[in-house]
Amino acid sequence: MNRISILPAALLLASSGALAQFRCDCTSIVDTCSAEVVIRGASIEVTADRPQCARVDYFVDGQPFVSLAVDGRASESWIARTAEPRVIVQSCQVCRENAPGATTLVPRAADAAAADDADRGGRLEPLIEVAPAYPSGALARRVSGHVDVELTVTPDGGVANARVIAAEPTGLFEQAALAAASRYRFPSDPQREPQTLTRRIEFRAPAAAPAPAPRAANAAAVPATGPRNQCVREEAAYNFGDTIEVGLLNACDEPLLVYSCAEGTGRHASRWSCTDSERQAALLAPAGGGGAPAGEGGYARVERLFVTRAPNSQYWWVACRETDDACRAGAQQWVRSVDGQPAAVDPRDRASVSVARSY
Repeated sequence: MNRISILPAALLLASSGALAQFRCDCTSIVDTCSAEVVIRGASIEVTADRPQCARVDYFVDGQPFVSLAVDGRASESWIARTAEPRVIVQSCQVCRENAPGATTLVPRAADAAAADDADRGGRLEPLIEVAPAYPSGALARRVSGHVDVELTVTPDGGVANARVIAAEPTGLFEQAALAAASRYRFPSDPQREPQTLTRRIEFRAPAAAPAPAPRAANAAAVPATGPRNQCVREEAAYNFGDTIEVGLLNACDEPLLVYSCAEGTGRHASRWSCTDSERQAALLAPAGGGGAPAGEGGYARVERLFVTRAPNSQYWWVACRETDDACRAGAQQWVRSVDGQPAAVDPRDRASVSVARSY
């Protein structure tokens, strides 16, 4: 996936302007707010639900940004790096205002903030907790274990100085754990001192799958056409707060095209949002088989696909062989008929092929 250039999360973007920076004192946070971030053509539009100055922290395609919304709005220039950039709003904080006649809000008392920390057990919890990649050698031997990582949470919610303090077994999972921990994101708070935490990252080997039957026997037992929904498995679900990103693996021995519909988020909230790997020119390769160059159909083979859905919601999918034209035609028609429809619509009523569901 293409990524945009990384900008420091502490850097307010250009639209803030000198006037806004004079008016807004974001070293003093007085309240919280809600915000929406939408990419429109060559600009990023930020809208906060409070008329005061507000600092809005958000991610675009996984990279951190900060905007200063004045009178509830901010606009930033944007150079597109991906066709459908993914936006996640991390936080919205109301800043003290210096302008004459501005509404004055009193910052939360230190004891109130301490009480909030006590309610959470005095422990910072990540907004984004990245599941570690399972080392192939450990997966092949079905070895489980854990790694205790000490890390420092910076005021902007990032992670610094991650290091291993214990591992069981040793010499196997440490690098995967450090790579995952370095991508965690915590709530930002410019007034918070850097905090050192210890997180345990678990590695649990999946249950052993039954040995596959010989290919000839499979061909006789499994119909030659139709969806292969039973081949799709969830690898992990990543909780980004306002969205859930689910990784899908292929548990069968043939590459698949996957068509999916999920309850949308942001401007697509309360509606179905559909996509398919055919449009992405990608085949979901069998798990453990690794990626491969494009085949005869021009599809690149990938080891995992991702479905993005709203929290506490469902998603549906159809998986087809590349050579199964009937299955693909039915899945394409299903995606077209469900995409953009209200979430109250039952996707099964729009399908001429068998669809599968998960949460």
